[in-house]
Amino acid sequence: MKTWIRQHQLISFFALTYAIMYGVLFTVAFIEPSWFQPWSLAWLLSLFSPIWAALILSSVIGGWDEVKRLLSGYLRWKVGLRWYLATLFLFLGPLAIGLIYVALGNPYPGLNPELTLLGVAGQLFFNVFSGPVAEEGGWRGFALPRLQEKFNALTSSLILGTIWAVWHLPLFFIPGSDQSNIFFPIYLALNIAFSTYITWLYNNTKGSLLIAILAHFCINISMTTIVDRLQLMPSANFYQMTAGPLLGAALVLMVIFFGPRYFSRKPVSELPFQRQ
Repeated sequence: MKTWIRQHQLISFFALTYAIMYGVLFTVAFIEPSWFQPWSLAWLLSLFSPIWAALILSSVIGGWDEVKRLLSGYLRWKVGLRWYLATLFLFLGPLAIGLIYVALGNPYPGLNPELTLLGVAGQLFFNVFSGPVAEEGGWRGFALPRLQEKFNALTSSLILGTIWAVWHLPLFFIPGSDQSNIFFPIYLALNIAFSTYITWLYNNTKGSLLIAILAHFCINISMTTIVDRLQLMPSANFYQMTAGPLLGAALVLMVIFFGPRYFSRKPVSELPFQRQ
């Protein structure tokens, strides 16, 4: 079994990640749907399935040394100020468009009346762990370097973005989730564009999972801030007028200025998919 896993690392990762996510959700849906609540055991098992799968398979593939290699990405913070600013673009860009949208005379109901300091703090904490920390160690830390051993950066991003979007599919059927208010093909396109943006960040920061987590957090928090808290625009407008155009433009610029092969001008020896 170990030999097969070592020879089929990507298949093993995607299969185990999906098995945990879908297995937990379908089991809970069949037994008692109300069990799937934030921070419940079912929630932790399903949403954290990428990092669970990455840690399990890393230990099988290379033992503690491979686990440490995976976890080292979380500590890679000396990457240059410009890359932190590039993550903030995912929040400040949509926010600027939202403010312009209101300034142009579109309906504005005002701040959410239920907005409180404690609620904001709780939402920030939730948004850090419910996606960025739960997922990035798997998608970017484990899968992306291995995909880039086989494909160029653009193709790797397209593959990973598609698999990542379909992994979220059960959440489209859970009332109240962010995904429940968006048409899946639109979500798929956005996920692919977002995956491409994170690949660009990841490749230019020597595989920093901290940067990947911050980028994931910024795009998540931009929606909750613009749509739910400030109520600058409806969720449908957010996807179609802010996140979509900004990520699409960024993708085109990345391909033009950095090239689709690596999304980077750094020496190949410094890129994170070069295995030691």
